[in-house]
Amino acid sequence: MLNEDIDEQDSYHYDFTTASEWEIFIARLEEIIHDWKVSHIPLKPALQHKQLFNSSWETKTETLSFADVDFTLTRYYAKLSEEEGANNMLDNESEMSKLQPLEDMMSTENDFVPIVFEGNKSHPHLLTRWYGLRDFIVLTPNQSVVITSESKIKILLSSVCIAVNNSNCSVPVFIQVLEPWQNFFLGVCEAKGIRAEYEMVHLRRVPPHCKHLTGLLNVFKSKLGSPSLSESVTVSARLSYILRDWTSFAWTQEPPDLEFLMGEVGVGELGTLPFGATFDPVSELVLYASWYGLRETVVVDSESYSDLDPSQAPQWSVAVKMADKPLCLLSEYLSEFLHLCSSPRSMSDLLGDLLQHQQPGPTLATPLNLLTESRVPTISKVLGQAKGSFVKEKIREGPISDDLLMPILYFLFPDADENVRSPYPEYLTNFLVKDSKPNQEMFAGMKTAPVDSLVWRLSVVMSHATHTLGGVKAAAHLWFEFCQELRFRWERAVPIPGVVRVFPDAKTCLLNQKLQMLNCCVETKTKRENSALASNDDDATDESEDEEEEFFDCDAETEEFTVAGDVVSQPRRKPKHSLWNKPVGRLKRCDNLRLLQTGEPLYIPITQDPVPKTEDQLEEDERVMLQLGADAQGMELRTRMMSASLLSDMESFKAANPGAELEDFIRWYSPRDWIEEDGLDDFGQKKGQLSPRMKLPGNMWIEVWSAAKPVPARRQKRLFDDTREAEKVLHWLEAKQPREVAALLVSPLTHAALATLAHHAAPVEVPGLDVAVSHLASKAELLSRAGTPDMRRYQDLAQEVAWAECVVAQVASLEHKLCPGAGQTCEMRQFLAALVTAPEAPVPGGPRGEIAARIRTMFSEAHKFCFQASQMISDSDPASRITTEPWSPVSTSVFPPASEREFILRVVAPRPSPSSLPLSQRLAVRLRKDDIIMAGCFAQDTTFQ
Repeated sequence: MLNEDIDEQDSYHYDFTTASEWEIFIARLEEIIHDWKVSHIPLKPALQHKQLFNSSWETKTETLSFADVDFTLTRYYAKLSEEEGANNMLDNESEMSKLQPLEDMMSTENDFVPIVFEGNKSHPHLLTRWYGLRDFIVLTPNQSVVITSESKIKILLSSVCIAVNNSNCSVPVFIQVLEPWQNFFLGVCEAKGIRAEYEMVHLRRVPPHCKHLTGLLNVFKSKLGSPSLSESVTVSARLSYILRDWTSFAWTQEPPDLEFLMGEVGVGELGTLPFGATFDPVSELVLYASWYGLRETVVVDSESYSDLDPSQAPQWSVAVKMADKPLCLLSEYLSEFLHLCSSPRSMSDLLGDLLQHQQPGPTLATPLNLLTESRVPTISKVLGQAKGSFVKEKIREGPISDDLLMPILYFLFPDADENVRSPYPEYLTNFLVKDSKPNQEMFAGMKTAPVDSLVWRLSVVMSHATHTLGGVKAAAHLWFEFCQELRFRWERAVPIPGVVRVFPDAKTCLLNQKLQMLNCCVETKTKRENSALASNDDDATDESEDEEEEFFDCDAETEEFTVAGDVVSQPRRKPKHSLWNKPVGRLKRCDNLRLLQTGEPLYIPITQDPVPKTEDQLEEDERVMLQLGADAQGMELRTRMMSASLLSDMESFKAANPGAELEDFIRWYSPRDWIEEDGLDDFGQKKGQLSPRMKLPGNMWIEVWSAAKPVPARRQKRLFDDTREAEKVLHWLEAKQPREVAALLVSPLTHAALATLAHHAAPVEVPGLDVAVSHLASKAELLSRAGTPDMRRYQDLAQEVAWAECVVAQVASLEHKLCPGAGQTCEMRQFLAALVTAPEAPVPGGPRGEIAARIRTMFSEAHKFCFQASQMISDSDPASRITTEPWSPVSTSVFPPASEREFILRVVAPRPSPSSLPLSQRLAVRLRKDDIIMAGCFAQDTTFQ
């Protein structure tokens, strides 16, 4: 603009009072600093051990821009509980002049503080490790901008210096430059007449004179400008040793080998799910040997000699690196079974010819027709151990060979085996015996199957078949065989084992309810067939009875009853019944009740059992009821459906009590609807009347009573058609496709998986693990009660199971390596838990404890292994022979060369001149094979220079 041609007559004016972009940027920095109130912060109590890591950190963030670049200004500060009791006013003038960052960086309590990386962030910030700061501000450019120009870096740093001076900022302010992954920071802190400059150096090649402590001390002193200091430098050191070769300490777990199905181990192992990682989840161990607060005069670390022997270190700590997502067996089984739930393949596609030899099963119209036996082998055909026996035909094997199929079917139906090797627990048949397995209380709300029941075992062996025996084809074959055995047992009235023999329990899964329904059908069929002959004999006996036996002499006996407090005797009247009105189907007398009209004893009739229904049948009945509508016809149909059982009971009652009235039925069937009154009737019973609801016009009870005929239960139409219901269950099971079968079994399998996880996690004292298992149980309970299984949520559950399983496997591996045996102390268990949850853990007992001895042995064996390997290479190739210096500690020590060496140098020295105020100086160094990082804080007196 100044170079443009202008008329000489035209005057050009430039307003130098207008704020420039740089000035606006500085003003914005000052404004944010004032808003955060970081000026004149009083001195706070000294930091405690590892307090910067254990405390929670909070952040404040503001955005600003400069030269078309967006920046983020972030304040990091630790929330320390000790700050509440700190004295805000310090009368001591010397403490009033102290600067908090300089005091914190001189404390050795937070040397080598652990850093945990979570994505692109770390806890705490890396600057905390370099300088021991509890409060600082960082100016970071946008992620897409990389500041590498030296002039731009100086402009940013000078802007920060001006803003810090103008705002009297008491906390350090840093700028991040170069590539983000380099974590390169420059900063400044200026207050109370003190200026502290924070500098860093990154070098890819380590200078020879900086490889040991001796050279680093010279660099530190030369930077201070005082080769001879009045005080000696204080040194903190940490050496890191990495162990990757476990040799004999390696933890291994072989995946499950289902060859035990051949009978080598025992079929009892079929009911367990595998657990643990398939390979060692611990990839490496890092040993940290640390020294704190050593004087430079008492420690030597040079090229020729070093006092920093890890065996003599005052403190040892260990960190472990875990394998990235190790493959765990339990979660793998569960995930693979969940994939079966989305399989599009059908039974006919999978089994092919094996299903073609099976003729269509009986329909509901012809429920008594028997099925032609399938050519696919069933346990009943091959073994003939239930009712009846079969000749085994030469058949074609399915996806699962007979050698594997037979033990599986024996495991599911142990009553078919002569030598029962895997019986079902007693609590499935004896309700007085409770399930004694641990950790079952947390699964009490799950809609699943009882532990170790038939459905439970079926889900487990189905997962084995899916994972090991052939995938979806093996699962389809196993399900087909299972259905074949169920049909065989129904046709021969053989009860199904491993299923609680009660009405379908709606608290269990649908498959368990269906099997309970089938057992009800088998039981009803057995009773009906066994009572057929007995009922025919009773009918013949009744018809041959003499009619005179129904009449009795009135003078032969008398009966007594009380009327108004007096005992009255009258002749006992014997009943008179005609042949067509003869009592039938009596069970027993109903206390001392008598019929209101005739005075004959009231008998409880033999009635039909209630109709069992599964939850899907109840839902279907509910839908039908709703679809009938509210009109008169719909209400009539609804009444008939609801009164079927009531009509049956009334007919049985009339058959057992000829001459009975509705009142007599109500007194037995619904005593609450019989309201007793004062006074006695002619037969010594309290008088009474029906309740108001029974007297309403059009009452269903009255209508049903008037329509009921005296018919005993055995001659009535069956309320529960066991044949029809059994065929419905079998057809429902046989029509299932593999994905539908997996959906039926996913809840019991999840229950079995979580029970296995809880069993292995119980002895592991990892903080939060028990809470995680309880959370998984609650989540599984919600999923089990959903109408349709949500496979996406089940997959999320499987991933959480994998995390918990991995933690247990990690603890098992560490226990095998560091503290084997049963005599573990509480301190050792806490140490193992800390290794899994914390970035590093102090070794109990230091370098002279039991765990340290195990670590030393592991390093020694790894050293021997490496030495033998190098000897083999050198023998085959002399040119590659490794030579070591005689003074090298590697030749005699069991530890390899340190993979990383860290030093923190501290001193109080005057700068910039000997007459200046003595101030804290610090240099942190990290040495590795291929790089060196140096981060220094050098303070100087701005008043007396």
